[in-house]
Amino acid sequence: MPAKKPKQTAFTVAVSAADDGASAPALRVYVAMATDPLTAVAAVQAVAPEAAVELSGTLSDRLAARLKLRPGEVRPI
Repeated sequence: MPAKKPKQTAFTVAVSAADDGASAPALRVYVAMATDPLTAVAAVQAVAPEAAVELSGTLSDRLAARLKLRPGEVRPI
């Protein structure tokens, strides 16, 4: 019997650009399909290495399906 695939969850991760002091820091939110929050944060850090990242929540399975997110995918929302 084949092993069961681990459940993928759509984690939302807030990314703030480096603050230069002259303007308000830019904030973007990414969604990452991963099996756990640490993997999701690491995937987003790979996309935006210079920025500060913070886990902010999850999307519902229904919304993740509507967005057609694939395992391991990172996308700005």
